[in-house]
Amino acid sequence: MAKYKLLYKLTHSNGALVDESGSMPFEFEIGDGQLDPCLESCIEEAVVGKSQTFLMTYGEAFGPIYDEAIQVMDRVEFPASIQIELDAAVEFKTPTGDSYVGCIDKIEGDDITVNFNHPLAGADVSFQVEILEKKE
Repeated sequence: MAKYKLLYKLTHSNGALVDESGSMPFEFEIGDGQLDPCLESCIEEAVVGKSQTFLMTYGEAFGPIYDEAIQVMDRVEFPASIQIELDAAVEFKTPTGDSYVGCIDKIEGDDITVNFNHPLAGADVSFQVEILEKKE
């Protein structure tokens, strides 16, 4: 798989900066799990040495918001060591050892609403990238 060195900036459609490499080049290999596949596909299309911007609808980017991925959980289902607060990201382990991260959206007494959708689900995004180096 191809290896890349690049500079990037990911922006929400509302203009908020989501993530960026800054002035320090980011290095990764296609398929290594560091970037979402939708961003990898933009990088594969990009021209080395040229700054390019990819505008993606939520369907092309991180997908829609799925109602079934929003769950109300009882406070007792959370480990005692976790501080329950709005917008906190919480990692949950399944009995098989898999991990899922959810964001706390609402707290009503002992009912805690956790959103397991990708944080950018339902959002159009702008991905600006400049490929500095590509190795096959």
